Amino acid sequence: MRRIETDEVDPVVGEPAEKVEVTWCFPRVWGSTLLVLVAVTHPLWFATGASVEFPRVPLVSALPDAAVFGQGLSIVLVASLLLVIAAPRRLRFAWWFVSASLCASFLFDQHRLQPWAYQSAIYGLVFAAMDPAAARRWLIPVAASVYVYSALGKFDFQFAHTVGQDFLHAVTRPLGGLPDSVDFVSRIKLALLFPACELIAGIGLLPRRTRMVAGVVVMLMHAALVGLFSRFALDHSTGVVVWNILLLVQAYLLIICPEWQRRKRDETAALPPQGEHGKGPATWLVRAVIVFVLAAPLFERAGYWDHWTSWSLYSPHTSRAKIELHQSAIERLDRSIRPFVLRDADGDGWHDLVIEQWSLDSRGVPIYPQGRYQLALAEALARQFQLDDEIRVRLRSVSDRRSGQRDEKRLLGREEVRKELEKFWLTP
Repeated sequence: MRRIETDEVDPVVGEPAEKVEVTWCFPRVWGSTLLVLVAVTHPLWFATGASVEFPRVPLVSALPDAAVFGQGLSIVLVASLLLVIAAPRRLRFAWWFVSASLCASFLFDQHRLQPWAYQSAIYGLVFAAMDPAAARRWLIPVAASVYVYSALGKFDFQFAHTVGQDFLHAVTRPLGGLPDSVDFVSRIKLALLFPACELIAGIGLLPRRTRMVAGVVVMLMHAALVGLFSRFALDHSTGVVVWNILLLVQAYLLIICPEWQRRKRDETAALPPQGEHGKGPATWLVRAVIVFVLAAPLFERAGYWDHWTSWSLYSPHTSRAKIELHQSAIERLDRSIRPFVLRDADGDGWHDLVIEQWSLDSRGVPIYPQGRYQLALAEALARQFQLDDEIRVRLRSVSDRRSGQRDEKRLLGREEVRKELEKFWLTP
């Protein structure tokens, strides 16, 4: 726990507070659950000993060996989390190392840029630089932005016709499903109720008057998602389920009952050290980072900010790459990869490589939903297994919000893949 003496206005009741000692358990809870998330997704962070590891694709190709540095960064991350869990008040500085190790990990392996890891990197900066009152004021907009941007990304053709229908089926199945009398147009409208509720809840977290009600709605929403993503329904990865549990707990500790405990202190007690209330240069830097994080998702559809860092969650409008391998190259692949190569369905000699399932089985997390990353993954495979014209890629753009249509480029051979990859700012 963290104890900070303060004379500020009480952040919960909005009234002038007496001189009190404030206790907040949220950073410790977040750190503990982040450690659990690293554990359940450990193949993403630590070498598994497999003969052929899932390729690690850095954000910048000039970086040194991603495997060696990535392993070291994971050790720093775990050690830092143990420190902030053991003594969150005395070792608060360790949150700087949590955020730094996460950000460096993203550079060495884009796949580690999972939404919960990205969110934890932001939260770590806030926990390190701000006292509880200031941290809560800045974390609430960040938490609300997750729901707002996630909802806005779902108001499109792709979600309404695919993932939204899966959600609708899973939710209504215990009740016997939707009646046959419900036509397809009505089903589309019903599917859009999911992002509508998410958007209203996200906006409701911002004003004080509606924050408590919105917090309850968010808790109910995540409770439903935990059931929806469990193995008894849509059977999503363990990390996704744990993250939703964490966000449920966040709604309680950050919104419903922030665990502020008040205790009068002696008037002669020592004042907190200078900068404790968030007035130092580090705090201003963190505030600038948060402002950037809140604004950057506006440029996601234009391709200037990644989908997951824009909170595009459970939304199928994202860019992607479909990797296909010629049958003459199948034998060159490691045995651990072959189960994810589908049969030749149309007899043209080309087989789909299901990178989504490969990612889930080998690294325990969903594939990073970015065309740039998946294209770089294809290039890494071609380089590793000496593939030339035996590999081809269908690079698909973000889908049109109204029609669901995508632009598609067909790339044959490693050279074409490499030339296309050079057009991106990252992973040149």
